[in-house]
Amino acid sequence: MTGLSGTQVKNAGKVLRVWWAGDGAAPTPEIEAALQVLVRYRALHYYPLAKATMGLRSRVETVGARRDVAQRLKRAPTILSKLVREPNMQLSTMQDIAGCRAVLDSVTQLRAVQERFKTETIVRLDDYIERPKASGYRGVHLVVRYTDRHGGSRSVEVQLRTGVQHDWAVTVEQMGGRIDRELKSGEGPEEVLRLLRLASEAMALEEKGETAPSALRLAIDQARLEARPFLERGREP
Repeated sequence: MTGLSGTQVKNAGKVLRVWWAGDGAAPTPEIEAALQVLVRYRALHYYPLAKATMGLRSRVETVGARRDVAQRLKRAPTILSKLVREPNMQLSTMQDIAGCRAVLDSVTQLRAVQERFKTETIVRLDDYIERPKASGYRGVHLVVRYTDRHGGSRSVEVQLRTGVQHDWAVTVEQMGGRIDRELKSGEGPEEVLRLLRLASEAMALEEKGETAPSALRLAIDQARLEARPFLERGREP
């Protein structure tokens, strides 16, 4: 048995959200106890994540793809930051503590891998290829249920991207680090966010074998000029 109840996890998340959003005060005994719950709850996702990653690798190989598969568990500070950023979310219902990702050669391969998840317990499907995020992010996310070592049900987020979509996402991460903003969450200078949206649109067209129209190319050139002061300074002016 894990010795953790859903109520314990939920209450720990509430305590930690207030603390993490506060003034950086030293942890009290209550906060220390909540942190221990977080550590134990996070650890429950190791085994389901290993199973999910193994299954993803098998699916990628079955469709004949030869691209990267990776996995990760959110670090505790990242979990806490998400609780603060999304105040209506509970720690006990956060679906992306564990995640694995496949980067594939084409949308065709991506769809073939996605199709092979139909036999799994999918609790959420976000198709950001058909409906890109406002940031310009493209890819497919599936939240799949796996059983942990204690018989509990845990969510693992499976991300499927093409190489082009992955390159865009990595660029966003790098830019966000440079200017210390969560660009992937839509935070930051609008000039930079607009450049990223336009670049994503052009990359998606090129990935389909189409040429970006001249109006889009001109808009990207203008957006690049407007975003340059923010990116060169490494922070907002």
